[in-house]
Amino acid sequence: IKWLGFLHKHFDKGMLKKGYLEDLEGYWKSGSGLGDWLGFRQRDTWLTHEGFYMASARSIAYISEKLGGQGNALEAALDISNMVKERIAGLYLKYNQGFLPPDSRGKFMSPAQEMGLFSRIVPGDRRCNVLRHYFTRIGHTWPGSAEMNFLKHIDKDTKESMRAAGEITKRGKQDAMGWSQWHGFNEGIFAVRYALKTLSETGYHNVALDKATGFGVGTWEYMLSHNATTLWESWWRSEDLYSHNHPMLGASSEWMVSAVAGLELEPTTTGGREVQFWPRFPNSASTLNYAGATQGTRRGDFAIAWEFVDLNQDTMLHIRAYVPPDGKGVLRLPEYRNGEGVDSILKKA
Repeated sequence: IKWLGFLHKHFDKGMLKKGYLEDLEGYWKSGSGLGDWLGFRQRDTWLTHEGFYMASARSIAYISEKLGGQGNALEAALDISNMVKERIAGLYLKYNQGFLPPDSRGKFMSPAQEMGLFSRIVPGDRRCNVLRHYFTRIGHTWPGSAEMNFLKHIDKDTKESMRAAGEITKRGKQDAMGWSQWHGFNEGIFAVRYALKTLSETGYHNVALDKATGFGVGTWEYMLSHNATTLWESWWRSEDLYSHNHPMLGASSEWMVSAVAGLELEPTTTGGREVQFWPRFPNSASTLNYAGATQGTRRGDFAIAWEFVDLNQDTMLHIRAYVPPDGKGVLRLPEYRNGEGVDSILKKA
């Protein structure tokens, strides 16, 4: 609470001192401070600062409520959270062009729409509009020195096969590797999580899977193709600056458990008492035909596993979930587009 009071007293003055004007006039590229580090886009440092300020207030309000707090501390935290949320929304939804800074030149910064949707800054009646604008993003070429040097030393046949596969395109007159918005990542350390979670939670899990299983620069396949056995710090090759063993982009691991397998702590639980089983299934079993995960808690292990079976006949989906004796689990099944739900048979062990 004291930390939040300190922020409330000094945050706005500190942002002005860093050069961020209240109306963000002229703001369209990375400023000073915290941002979506090591992505392919400019970093939206203002949004990152404001978003984390809002999240700090939300966290204190939530903890205070769970501890039975009432009165000034809870109300102050909620007031600050809502104030910052309205300030961000007022600027980034100003021109109804998605979730972007007022200066249109800032439309390529990150995080953007994915953070507004993930953090619930965007109100319900504007979410579809923001999501539509999110899908207007396009990929680009990457002029990284390691990648450009690599292309100079490969033979013609290899280069042609890479061009046919879409890994190589033109950057002016030069061959260059490119990254794809929908079959790879341009996001950095924060927006990787926001993008994957937002897509899976808004009905576009197939797009999230395409991003995660893409190939070429800006993908995990690219790391593997260069003999990586651990996550790199950056999406591109670096032999002299960035680490080849770094959890920088490791938010994907949480998405694999919570969305792909479908196991996460229930949002309002405490002490790991309750989990939510919410697997998001692919459009086709050829993309992914099984997944599973285990979540350890002080009450014991929760687990889920699902699998497509009888693929050549009437395809069925088997789901097995385990809840420890003192725990509680809620199973959330997907709906058909007509809202009828999924035909299911539930059995208890």
